[in-house]
Amino acid sequence: MQRESVAKLLLINEKSQALILRTGTYKEHPEKEHKPDLPGGLVDPGESEHQAVVRETLEEAGIVIDPALVVLGYAETKLYPAEMKSVNKLLYVARLATTPDVVISWEHEAYEWVDVETILDTHEFRPFYKEAITYLKNNQLI
Repeated sequence: MQRESVAKLLLINEKSQALILRTGTYKEHPEKEHKPDLPGGLVDPGESEHQAVVRETLEEAGIVIDPALVVLGYAETKLYPAEMKSVNKLLYVARLATTPDVVISWEHEAYEWVDVETILDTHEFRPFYKEAITYLKNNQLI
C-alpha cells in the first residue's frame, strides 16, 4: 500500500484573518481548479510534515515562517482502496504578529485574507478543510 502525507497551514495574521489562496488551472484534478486552498502540499521523502508545511508556505505564498510558530491543529488518515493508497492529512496553525507580504506561486491565481470567524460562511472548502476548521473553531483553537 502506498502512503503519503499532505501538510497544510492555516496562517492567521494579527487581525484574526486567515490567508486563503485560490488554485489556478489543475490539469490532474480539474475538480480542484479555481477553489479556495491553504498553503501546503505533499511531504517530500526524508522531510517531516512540519518541515513540509514551512517549505510549502514559502514556495506557494513567499512567506518565511518561524517553524516554532507552527503547531499541529488537526489530522486525519484516509484510505483510498481503489488506488491502494493511505493519505495522512494534517492542518497546522500559525499566528503571526503582522500581515506578511504574499507572493503567490504558479500554482495559485489569487489570495486574500479572510476573517477567521466567517471563513466557513464565505468560502466553499474541500471536506478536509471544513472538518479541520470546524474542529479548530469548536475547540477554541482558533
